[in-house]
Amino acid sequence: MSLDPKITEAIEIAVSEARQNTALARRIVAWLETLTSGNESINDPSAAARHLELLYDEVTINREMKESTE
Repeated sequence: MSLDPKITEAIEIAVSEARQNTALARRIVAWLETLTSGNESINDPSAAARHLELLYDEVTINREMKESTE
């Protein structure tokens, strides 16, 4: 099964609206594609940790937004 193009588009839009690097969208989509293809299991904690670390590395945190929510 392949990832629905509408999901890919939604991820790209959300990442853009959050003013994040397009690499973040590519990494999210790549992870979802590996899950939908059956090459990885969502229940594999080590794979999830690896992907989450890659995603975290791509996220840019706006310090002003963070301070206003605290």
